[in-house]
Amino acid sequence: MTAGATPPAAQRTGRGCSASRVRTGPGRVPAATRRSRGRGGTVLFEVPFSSAMSDADLAVLARVLDVSTHMRQKLRPDPNSPGVARLDHFSGLFLERGDEHGRWLLQARTWGNPAPRSVHEWYVLAAQAARQLDARVKLPARLPDVQPATTDRPVGRAANKRLASIRRRLAGLA
Repeated sequence: MTAGATPPAAQRTGRGCSASRVRTGPGRVPAATRRSRGRGGTVLFEVPFSSAMSDADLAVLARVLDVSTHMRQKLRPDPNSPGVARLDHFSGLFLERGDEHGRWLLQARTWGNPAPRSVHEWYVLAAQAARQLDARVKLPARLPDVQPATTDRPVGRAANKRLASIRRRLAGLA
């Protein structure tokens, strides 16, 4: 299994513990065979990586992603994620244990509708953090820097003030 990242277009929705649906549309690919483990939300992206998850590795994740972790074994099996970072009011980045020993997964889930640009920035940040722990992680391509369409001429009061001074000069009032 390669240590690449699942594209951000992959989304999954889980409702409750028993049902989960995979949303696919034009240009969307379903996420790998990863389950949301009944936690709900829509999976935005997944970044798999390998690590022994030592205290130094946990410190890297805490520093780069601001992940709160609780890795110590409990008396009973704990279904909670061993780490979580809040991305926005409705989204979070979850550290999940992989299917094999030493395999981990950073999974972003949302219960809202974040902007695609924000999702891509979170994806790049998570992949960079995972790459610090596992050099085989592939970084996603950067989005092209698109400038918003703006007008070249002043609008509103600034335009009226400028035109008013030109009008006064032409009329000989200034």
